[in-house]
Amino acid sequence: MAENTVTVSWGQPKIEVKKLGQEPEASWEVFATPVEGTTQLTTTQGDKIEAKIEGGENEAVKYKKNTYQLAFNVRQVPERTDPITDSEGVVEDEYSVRVTPENPEALGVLIDRSSVNVQKTYDAENGLVKVYTFDVLKPKTGDAVKIQKIVAE
Repeated sequence: MAENTVTVSWGQPKIEVKKLGQEPEASWEVFATPVEGTTQLTTTQGDKIEAKIEGGENEAVKYKKNTYQLAFNVRQVPERTDPITDSEGVVEDEYSVRVTPENPEALGVLIDRSSVNVQKTYDAENGLVKVYTFDVLKPKTGDAVKIQKIVAE
């Protein structure tokens, strides 16, 4: 009897970014491995529109599109240079970002276009850490967040 297996997208992710608007097309740059447990894609449900009728019941319901945010923390050490630079948290450029799971055969995340914010934090457990937040923007085509197998270029 064959064993049932599943390909799960967990474990240590590889996070890469590409600056948009450069000619020739920019290459993917790799971030250092994020602080454990900090890589997270968050979905905010789209606004709910209700068509109410007398008595308060819904005759119809529709949702607007979801919005997304990818965030992770990277410990800062003198031996590393991060692929994104900021000035007081402000990042001037837009970026594509992709997250490849530990098992490259599993599904990952591809974001074609995002705006980035950087926050600097410090605590005795982690030292100096940069918190990267990617707010997903509407791409030229397709879904804002593509859940797919990530293929290295």
